[in-house]
Amino acid sequence: MREFLLGESADMVERGLIMAAIVVAAVALWFTIGQKLAAKLNVVNAAIGN
Repeated sequence: MREFLLGESADMVERGLIMAAIVVAAVALWFTIGQKLAAKLNVVNAAIGN
């Protein structure tokens, strides 16, 4: 993957699409983890009694 993205054999459109897919996947994962973490923190907060 690294050779494909950094090499000169790939087309710029292909590189752009792959980089965009990586960014979209990373953002989706970030929001998913963030929502799960927020839910866990709410449980802890409720258990503490705040």
